[in-house]
Amino acid sequence: MTDRTTDNQQQEFQELKKKSLSGMTALFIRQVLVKLIFFGGNIVLARLLAPQVFGIYAIVNFVVTFFSTFGDVGIGAALIQKKGELSREELSTTFWLQQMLVWSVVAVAVLAAPLALRVYPTLPPVGVWLIRAMALSFFFSSLKTIPAILMEREIDFNRIAWVDITENLAFQGVAITGAFLGWEAWSFVAAAVTRGFLGALLIYSLSSWRPSLHYRFESVKGLVRFGLPYQGNQILSFIKDAVTPLFVGAYAGAAAVGYLNWARNFAFVPLVISETFGRVAFPAFSQLQDDRELLGHTIENSIRMMTFVMLPVTGIFIALGPEITHYFYTDKWFPAINAFYLFSWAPLMMGVTLPMFSGILSIGKSKIILAMSLALIGIEWGIGAPLVTRIGFTGVAVTQPISYIIFTVVYKHVLRRQRVRVNVVRNAYLNLLIAALMAAIVWYAKGGLVTSLPALVAFAGMGLVVYLLLSFMLNRGTLKESLRYFRKLREPTC
Repeated sequence: MTDRTTDNQQQEFQELKKKSLSGMTALFIRQVLVKLIFFGGNIVLARLLAPQVFGIYAIVNFVVTFFSTFGDVGIGAALIQKKGELSREELSTTFWLQQMLVWSVVAVAVLAAPLALRVYPTLPPVGVWLIRAMALSFFFSSLKTIPAILMEREIDFNRIAWVDITENLAFQGVAITGAFLGWEAWSFVAAAVTRGFLGALLIYSLSSWRPSLHYRFESVKGLVRFGLPYQGNQILSFIKDAVTPLFVGAYAGAAAVGYLNWARNFAFVPLVISETFGRVAFPAFSQLQDDRELLGHTIENSIRMMTFVMLPVTGIFIALGPEITHYFYTDKWFPAINAFYLFSWAPLMMGVTLPMFSGILSIGKSKIILAMSLALIGIEWGIGAPLVTRIGFTGVAVTQPISYIIFTVVYKHVLRRQRVRVNVVRNAYLNLLIAALMAAIVWYAKGGLVTSLPALVAFAGMGLVVYLLLSFMLNRGTLKESLRYFRKLREPTC
């Protein structure tokens, strides 16, 4: 009986692994396309628009996002984490509950929009209507929640990825067109509304689910109990990130917000890998929550593979940051280059922290994540905000290395207390060492030789070659393991 149970568990794990790899393949390919679309569009917009315009949109988006955080009770994450099948009543009740919250939030945002001018004296009067128009995009986005959750539970990221691509093409296309036509901040708002509308339209064309007229709150009480701490974490995360649009926007103006957003977006380009992993990991890890030993091994494998891929890309961006800025974005963004270096701690550490975060969430410990978010707020507002008054807007980014180092230690401790053993150093240190050596070699070798775009591309290619050679000499086991994973990712799955 035990052997049969073990065989069944192994078979289920292999099936889950196969589906996860398939999902990651589809999602990664399309996420790369999405990131290329975003990267290319952002370059065009950065060349056409002033930092202040980016800052105005960031402030408007912040105001709408502030209201939207109260338009959910975290049931989405609860539906993904829930064991067993979801009933039609649960899904329908969730949909209508969310819509009631969303419409309430949209109404409040429309009525309260004029207050933004008091908080942000540098915001132009048109900002009131920008906020009201942006609220419409939040409504469209809310319509996608249930179909997207059902696809994620099935680890069916093919259809989700097509929605992502369509949305991003629509956003960048409308934004760039608006920028050429002189719409300035309206370019972004029109793009956001178009993206939300097309995304909702497409996901319902790809999903067979439709809302019914069922509503019984008792059917989702358990989901709300899990979801509220999770949503509390989202709200606290929002408060943490509010330092830039709220404090910096009010203290230093819209241009400073624009610089910080540019630095963050530039530094976060390598996160396409972690975004792909994160969307697959939570539903996949949730199915392993009863086997803590297997979950620990899976988290370690994820750390090893993610750092192997993410660290060299991040290292190249850091080593060639000034040259990439000059040739792609223009020199008007150089005041934010130091903030870019500090924000780069996110992709440097995400390969370690995200697998552990997904593991903690998958075993239902959302309250721990909530507590960590409270700590982050203390770091961002207690350290970042005061530094802005001393060294300028770059002070916000100083909190990045502090936060990620603390979170790595705490996440590891939390997992150990839940009987999930994860050895971070053993699985990440060689990848980090090799990436650091590669970045140093590229930094010192470039000298004054990067005088054209082809030269920039050549040095980036040289960095990847150096990383692979050093990995072959110092970390051959992980290199071979990664090649096996890539071969599996390329295999067609039924």
